[in-house]
Amino acid sequence: MNKPFFWRGYLLGLLLPLGLAGAFYLLVLRQPNVQLADMPLVDLDGRPVATAQFAGRPVVVNYWATWCAPCVEEFPLFEQAKKQAGAGVVFLMVSDEPAGKIRAFRAKHAYTFTYLRVREPLPGVNVRPVTYGYDKRGALVSKETGGLSAPALRQLLESL
Repeated sequence: MNKPFFWRGYLLGLLLPLGLAGAFYLLVLRQPNVQLADMPLVDLDGRPVATAQFAGRPVVVNYWATWCAPCVEEFPLFEQAKKQAGAGVVFLMVSDEPAGKIRAFRAKHAYTFTYLRVREPLPGVNVRPVTYGYDKRGALVSKETGGLSAPALRQLLESL
């Protein structure tokens, strides 16, 4: 047995999975903090939406896409949470897809969310869904990557 080659292979076998896990974390799991005021929001007709209109109420922003299965799967949870929270919490479903796609989705589903677009994809956000929670002052207090469970959504709302 050639000991130097054995140890090189052994170390490579240990380090390669760690490196891949680290790359996965950096590219997928770790999404940037996006401030509500920095989102270039527009309605489905292309008119700018000022985030200042949400001041004084907590805001939940779900960055989603029509092609994203986990996004669509969590919409019933958001709808239920929205009904329970009432007018006290603003729920915004934000996408970077064309307005026509969002309108077609909205026409097929009876959700009562406010659907908005961003003029350009959120910088550094490379997965869907990502859910951001902002307190009454507009400060980011929660960020969840991936589809939310009912307990996780409840916890997010409690943090606001």
